[in-house]
Amino acid sequence: MALTNSKHGYGTLTKVFHWLIVILFALQFVGGNIMTSIGFNSSFAGISTNDYYNWHKSLGLIALFVAILRIINRQLGHLPPWAPTLSKGEQTFIHRVEQVFYLAMFVMPVTGWLYVMWGHYGVNLFGVWEMPRPLTKDDTLRDIAKWAHIGAGWVLLAAMVGHIGLVLRHQLVKKDGLLKRML
Repeated sequence: MALTNSKHGYGTLTKVFHWLIVILFALQFVGGNIMTSIGFNSSFAGISTNDYYNWHKSLGLIALFVAILRIINRQLGHLPPWAPTLSKGEQTFIHRVEQVFYLAMFVMPVTGWLYVMWGHYGVNLFGVWEMPRPLTKDDTLRDIAKWAHIGAGWVLLAAMVGHIGLVLRHQLVKKDGLLKRML
């Protein structure tokens, strides 16, 4: 199998970056919901709220780094042709959802970083290194970044549901093996 994309299929790097982002976003959704649900000075599964927040911020920055690598990889090869079982409407839908995904891969971590840097929190990367705070505290900008982060999360979730639904429809109903293209 080729390292980069070709007319014969997705390359190994594309598949690795795809599934790595899937895992990172899934962890972010789960961790984000836990940390906002349990409240401050609490814990869940033996992990404190502060640790959830630090891991959430740290994984968000890792996701941003992976997204940059994914964009570079995308430029190195060519996309394979559309699966023959996809309708024109599905191709358009996939193209739009992909645009949302790529935008979210940048908007989510950047707005999260702006939120904590303009807020009263900062980033303690994996509990090991306190990132410098290049921005001064600003409650108005903090709130704008927070709601942009949350809003982008909902848009991303809707795109994910649509994407997964389309893949499951092809895999389970049409049984055309569409999922194999990314495995």
